[in-house]
Amino acid sequence: MRILFLILLLCLLPVAVVIQDLLPALPPSQERIQLLPVLFCFGALALPFIPALFFALATALIQGLVLLQFQSGHAEGGLAPAILFFFGWAIVLQISGEVTHGLRWELHALGSFLVTITMLGGEFLMICAKRGGLPVDMTLLTRLAVPSGVSLLLAPLLYLLLRSLVPISSEGTLTKNPAPFDL
Repeated sequence: MRILFLILLLCLLPVAVVIQDLLPALPPSQERIQLLPVLFCFGALALPFIPALFFALATALIQGLVLLQFQSGHAEGGLAPAILFFFGWAIVLQISGEVTHGLRWELHALGSFLVTITMLGGEFLMICAKRGGLPVDMTLLTRLAVPSGVSLLLAPLLYLLLRSLVPISSEGTLTKNPAPFDL
């Protein structure tokens, strides 16, 4: 069952990228809705550790290739920062899933917000480091905050959709675990 779920998530990665590119930009500063981090957080929380790392690698490759830009004949970003970023977040999400005893919609929403804002902020900082300068203004903060807020709102919808498609067996073991502060 987990293999089928992993295959479903891997098939949804390019679909999420296509959908987020086809969605219209949001009005204030033409921000783009980010669906890939929302799907990544769900997969990282729902899958066991090794498949979650494989899913993080696949997500990093897709995100890295989407953002790969060439400036005067040289690649501006590369794939290594994306791989390290998604591996790091997969480990953090796996640990937080273990602490909270499984996949929860609140954890998925918060993780989606944090992954989106750190992904967009990290991409901005990498471009600033390559090109020089750090122009921070209200437009930049809006372009970071609005997609992150939208991912916070979209995460429960994606959670409910995917949760209904593929039941996750790890949440059925909540009653077997003793209360952590039971006296």
